[in-house]
Amino acid sequence: MEFRVNEKEKEKIDRAISKSGLKQSEYLRQRALGYEPKAAMPDAFFTCCEQLDRVTRQPFSKEVNDAALAMLQKMNKVLTEGGD
Repeated sequence: MEFRVNEKEKEKIDRAISKSGLKQSEYLRQRALGYEPKAAMPDAFFTCCEQLDRVTRQPFSKEVNDAALAMLQKMNKVLTEGGD
């Protein structure tokens, strides 16, 4: 199956494919079938989560733990929804 896109469309599609972590054919198949592939989380996200988890397990104040949890939730929202 072939189709044409202009350069801007190709760049946009390539960025979306890259964010999804899927192979090009799988990404395009899912889109053609009406699915919206989710962005794959980068390894750095999981490293940060593990480090924050270790920090919040130590005997810190509730405020520090709440701030760390809020930061994790914000990171998750930015990475999954593109919001800030």
